[in-house]
Amino acid sequence: MGIIRNFLSEAVVFYSRWCFFFCMWLVGCKGEVVFKPINETEVVFWDRQTAESAFFIREKSTEFNAIFPGLPIKVERAGGYAEIFRKVSASIQAGRLPAMAVSYESMTSEYIPTGAVILLDEYIFDSEVGLTKEELEDFFPCVLEANKYRDFGNKMYSFPLAKSVLVLYYNLDVLDKVGISNPPETWEEFLNYLELIKEKTGRYGYAISVDCSTVDAMIYSFGGEIVSGRETLFDSEVSKSVFRFYRELIEKDLAYVVPPGSFDDQVALAKGEVGFIIRSSSLRISLERIAKERPFRWGIGKLPHLRGVLPVTVLFGPNITIFKTTEDQQRRAWEFVKFMTSRENVVEWAIHTGYVPIRRSSATHPDMVEYWKNNPKAKVPFDSLEFARPEPNISGWQQVRDLVEAALLEVLTLMDTPENVCSRLKKRADSVLSMQ
Repeated sequence: MGIIRNFLSEAVVFYSRWCFFFCMWLVGCKGEVVFKPINETEVVFWDRQTAESAFFIREKSTEFNAIFPGLPIKVERAGGYAEIFRKVSASIQAGRLPAMAVSYESMTSEYIPTGAVILLDEYIFDSEVGLTKEELEDFFPCVLEANKYRDFGNKMYSFPLAKSVLVLYYNLDVLDKVGISNPPETWEEFLNYLELIKEKTGRYGYAISVDCSTVDAMIYSFGGEIVSGRETLFDSEVSKSVFRFYRELIEKDLAYVVPPGSFDDQVALAKGEVGFIIRSSSLRISLERIAKERPFRWGIGKLPHLRGVLPVTVLFGPNITIFKTTEDQQRRAWEFVKFMTSRENVVEWAIHTGYVPIRRSSATHPDMVEYWKNNPKAKVPFDSLEFARPEPNISGWQQVRDLVEAALLEVLTLMDTPENVCSRLKKRADSVLSMQ
């Protein structure tokens, strides 16, 4: 299994590198590539949202089109993030692009060198259609910082949309059975709680979802860093401690791993089969839906941190990247982004989708105040924004994410020691980053 997993990881890296270098070859051969919109009469937005989130975005696009006459915004669901990344990469090669698409920072950093992405600073600071100093300062610094690309002059090439933070979900019924009244503040407490759950109920305390963002957050919360320049720090003592912590959970039979890509952990939490799961704050809406069908008491806590380390969590979630098509399409796309991130829409978006409101002034909006009053657990992610940190957005990080998840699986399946896994992970990740 280890050989197969390593082969698949290398295959993913090879394919991503091939796409990147092919696009760069096109740029080198043709000079500045001229891109055209895939639809001349509509501003196409490739999205991946489903359920309430998809309905909200489509409703807002209709509202925008009615309020601001001009080229209409057309929202198209283009699949999951991986599929959108592949479709955008193929569209760049073909020279025909949507006006905009949702993208993680690691995806946008792959698009930028091809010349297909517009620099948003030109719109943000435009005297006519830009944002005022007060409006910019209203956004939490971390959500703007995540969209400033260090490899490309620390300029903004995407704008925050559906942001969330990593949080700890817990089943109050399980905790009550073992005499726990509050969620853990530290990883030391978390480990003690899992041991208590195992001792008194015989059950696992934690269902692990393998995800690079969670590993990044763990490294931050253990007091470490992920990169230094373009070099990863996966072989640091802090990183090794994180992987040792994961291994300890498996060796002590305190946790188990859910199938990658599944949501079996949230089902287990709802059934009371585990006490904790660690997931994006946007999962709240899904748990609320489950609780209506299968009542259970649950809560949201801030991500634990190592004793002696300040609270920290990771900020993630997609942004909007606007592509170089025509001036009319680009300007219209920016106006829609600005509309979607207005104070009113940010509040409405947060209430209906579970994503965090990314503007500070949301806290005093009457609708938000009322919502938090009736749903106090929903305010925990917003409060976490004060100490949230973005993940690396350097070129090549999209491939590194796959390597991190493969490495974590090696540790969780006890295939090798954390020390050996971390050493290999650093070499492979640094190799990817050196090729950019």
